[in-house]
Amino acid sequence: METTTASQSTSLTTKDPMQEYTALQPLLLPQAHTHKTLRIVFIKPSQYDDDGYVIRFWKAVLPSNTLSVLQGLTEDIKRRRVFGDITIQVDTFDEVAEKVPVAQIVKWNRHPSTKLVVCLVGVQTPQFPRALEMGKQFRKYGIDVMMGGFHTSGTINMLGDQGPDIQELYRESIVVISGEVEGHWDGILADLLNGQLKPLYSFAQNLKDLVNIDNAPLPIISRKTMKHFARPNFGTVETSRGCPFSCSFCTIINVQGRMMRERSPEVIAELVRRNYTEHNIDFYFFTDDNFARKKWWRETFEAIIRLREEGIKISFMMQVDLARKPQDFVRLAAEAGCTQVFVGMESVNPDNIKVQGKGQNKVEEYKAIIGEWHDAGVAVHVAYIIGMPFDTKAQVALDMQYLMDEIEPDQASFFMLTPLPGSQDHKEMQERGEWMDPDLNKRDSFHATTAHPNMTAEEWTAAYQGAWQAFYSKENMAKILSRWQHSPRTYWNLLNVYLWYKNAALIEKQHPMVAGFFRLKDRLTRRPGFSVDSLPVHLWKRTKEVYRLFVAWARFLKEMEEVWLQSRPRTEREKRVLDEVQRIQGEIWQTLKVAEWQKAYNDAKAALPSKARTLLDPFEELSSKMLLSRKDLNVFLKKWGSLQIKIQTLHRSWAWGDGPAKKWLEQLYALHRDARQGMKVREWQEVYSGLRGRLPSRLDLLYARFDALSNRIVCSRQDLSACWARTRGHLGEMRIWHLQLSALAVACFKELFLTTAFARSLLASIRQKREDTTASTHPR
Repeated sequence: METTTASQSTSLTTKDPMQEYTALQPLLLPQAHTHKTLRIVFIKPSQYDDDGYVIRFWKAVLPSNTLSVLQGLTEDIKRRRVFGDITIQVDTFDEVAEKVPVAQIVKWNRHPSTKLVVCLVGVQTPQFPRALEMGKQFRKYGIDVMMGGFHTSGTINMLGDQGPDIQELYRESIVVISGEVEGHWDGILADLLNGQLKPLYSFAQNLKDLVNIDNAPLPIISRKTMKHFARPNFGTVETSRGCPFSCSFCTIINVQGRMMRERSPEVIAELVRRNYTEHNIDFYFFTDDNFARKKWWRETFEAIIRLREEGIKISFMMQVDLARKPQDFVRLAAEAGCTQVFVGMESVNPDNIKVQGKGQNKVEEYKAIIGEWHDAGVAVHVAYIIGMPFDTKAQVALDMQYLMDEIEPDQASFFMLTPLPGSQDHKEMQERGEWMDPDLNKRDSFHATTAHPNMTAEEWTAAYQGAWQAFYSKENMAKILSRWQHSPRTYWNLLNVYLWYKNAALIEKQHPMVAGFFRLKDRLTRRPGFSVDSLPVHLWKRTKEVYRLFVAWARFLKEMEEVWLQSRPRTEREKRVLDEVQRIQGEIWQTLKVAEWQKAYNDAKAALPSKARTLLDPFEELSSKMLLSRKDLNVFLKKWGSLQIKIQTLHRSWAWGDGPAKKWLEQLYALHRDARQGMKVREWQEVYSGLRGRLPSRLDLLYARFDALSNRIVCSRQDLSACWARTRGHLGEMRIWHLQLSALAVACFKELFLTTAFARSLLASIRQKREDTTASTHPR
C-alpha cells in the first residue's frame, strides 16, 4: 500500500461513507443478508500456569492494545455501513483480567438471525496452548473461530504454515490470520458472512509493503474491559510499527518489518484528545518498539506539548533504544510528559551484546545515556536478558551488582533468553536441530526452554530469580528512591511500580508484564492433562494459597514501609532541621569516638564473659540514639558517663589477669579516657537550645536513629523488627515471663502509627495525581 502524507490522511478520513459502502457491496452474496446481526467476540487469551490453571487476576495492569485496535477497525466498518443494514455488535474480553463466559457466548450463537465469530487476538507464543484449547471449545458448537497475533504471524513469516501448531489449527478449522488486518478486515468479515472463510489469511509476505497505519481507523477503548484494570486511566497505543535494528531474538522485525510506519502527529493528537475527553485516559504506554527512530518524533512530541498547553496534561512511557539520541530528543520527550523510558539493555557483557546482533548498544555509554534521561527528570526501565551465551550463574550475580551500582537504572524487567517463533534465533536453532522445550506454554521468557552452554536449567532459573531478588531488594529500592527525593511525582510513581513488580515476580511468581493483583483460579478451567480437583480439595488448596499470599503481602508491606522510611521525600524545613541535627550529633559522636568504640565492642563480644556483656549491652542502643533536644543530650551524656564507670569497674576486675578480655577492656577504657578530654558539653547544649521548637516530624522522632559508622541519621523500623523478633523467640521457647508488656504496647503503637502514615502518604500521592488531572480537565 502506498504511503500517504499527513495532509492526505485527513482527506481520506472524510470520504463519503456511502461511496465506500457502494463500492464494497459486491463483497456480500445474497445469502449473507439472512443475517440480521454480526456479533464479533474479541478475546485476548491468557496462558496456563505450571499447575495448569489459567492465569487471571482480580485486577490486571497492562491493557491490550490489540483489543482497542480491532474494536476501532470494526467500529469504522459500522460507521461506514459496509454491510448495509446488518447490525454489528462487538464484545471484548481480556482473559488476564476477566473470565471468558464460554457458555454465554455459545448461547449468543443460537439466535437464528445472528452470525457470531470468536476472534482470538494478539496471541503470543506462550498463550497459544490456551488459545488453541479455547478455540476447540467454540468449534465444538460450530462457531467460527479466527486466531491471529505474533505467534501465527511470526511462525508463518519465518517457517511457513507446515509447522505442527499451524497444522493443528487447520485440522480444527480455526482460521489463521498472519500479519496486520488494517485494509483487510472488512474483506475477512465479508467472507465470514458469505460462508467462504479461507483457512489462512496472510498479509505480511512482503515486509517492505505493509499497511500504512496513518490511514487506519483510530483504536477504541472498551470501558467494560478497562473496569477490570487497576488503573482505568492507563492506555496503551502504538504511534508507529517496526524497528530498524536486527536483534536476533526479536520477532517484531519479522512481523512488522524494519521500516518505521507511523501515525501522523495530528492523528496521535486526535486520539489522545478523544481518549482524554471520553475515558479520562491521562497516562499512556506508547508500545512502539522504538520511538526514537520515528521520522516524526519531533513533531509528535510538539503535538503532545501543545495538548498539554491546552490543559490535556497526559504523561507517558515509551520504548527507545540505547544508541545516542537525536538532538533535543530527551528534552522534548520530558517536556511532552515522558516520565519513564523502557530500553532494551539486554546485557552489560559486550560479548553477549555482539553475539545477539545488538551492535547499537555500547556498554561503555550506558551510564552516560541513562544519566541524560535522569537529568531530564525521566526514570529509566531496562529490559535485561538472563541466559545469554556468555552468562554463568556467578557472572550474572556480578553483572547485577554492576548494573545496580554503576549503571543505575530505576527499574528492570528480566527475561530468560527464549527462542520465539518469528525470531532469527528460533529459525536457526530449528534448522540446526537443537533442543527446544516443545511446550509452547513455557516460551514466556521466564522458563528455561533450551540447553545453555554454561548453566544447567536449575542454575539458569536460580540466576534469573536471583536477578529479580537483587534488583528489587530493600536496599536497592531505597537507594533508587533516594535519588528521586527531589521529584515527588517520580518518587511515588516508582514506589507504586515496585509494589506491582515485586508482588508479581516474587510473590505471585509471574512476570509483571502479564501479572496483576490477587490471583484468581477457576477450578473447572484447567489445561488438558491436569485433573480437576473436587470442590472441597480445591477450596482447601485455595485457602492455604490465600493465607500464604496474605502473610507474604504483610511482610512485603512492612518491607516497603522500611523502604519509604529510608527514602521518603521531605519538606525543605525538615531537611534543614535534620541536616543541623545530623551535623551536631556527628560532631558529638566523633568527639566521643562512638564509631571506634562500636567497632571495638563488636570485636570484643566473643571474648568478654557473659557478665561483662550484660553490663555493656545497653551501649548498642545508646550508640544509635537520636539526640533531638538539650534534654536528650543531657540524658545521653549521663548514661555515657555511667557506661565509663562500668568499664573502669570491669577493667579493675581483670587488672591482674591476662587474655583477650583484658586486651579489649583496656582498648575500650582508653577510648573513653581519650574522648573525655575533647568534650564540649556547654557548646553542644547551646546548639541544642537553638533547635528548640524546630523538631522534625513525628516519624523522625519515633523511627530515626543515628548510624555511628556512616555518621548520619537513618529512618528505619529496625528497632520494631528487633522487638518482634525477640517476642517471637520468647513465645517460641515459652519464656512468657521474659515478655515486656510495656515495650510491646509501645511497639504496637509505633507499628500502627507507621502503617497509617505510610498508607496516608500513598493515598495522598494518588489523590494529588487525580486532582491534577481534574484541574487540567476543568481549568478555571
